[in-house]
Amino acid sequence: MEKEEFYSEWGKSNPKLEHQEILDLISGYLANNYSQRFGQALFNLGINEFVNKTDPAKANYQIRDIHGDSDAKILERIKKQLK
Repeated sequence: MEKEEFYSEWGKSNPKLEHQEILDLISGYLANNYSQRFGQALFNLGINEFVNKTDPAKANYQIRDIHGDSDAKILERIKKQLK
């Protein structure tokens, strides 16, 4: 699928505005930090987090489940990290 076709289909799917904003912020971050791996960017933007953020080793470096996080909460964390 070509980029133009993707954006056309994306627009038709009526995505949440938060989804597009999250994708735009991730894309912009990766464009400015192109040497980072995608997974590294997710941590650096605060999307994924350790269970124990202050001492990850205490929780055996477990990643916190973000399944229940709202899009707004994820956006809040990303914007906080970008400040």
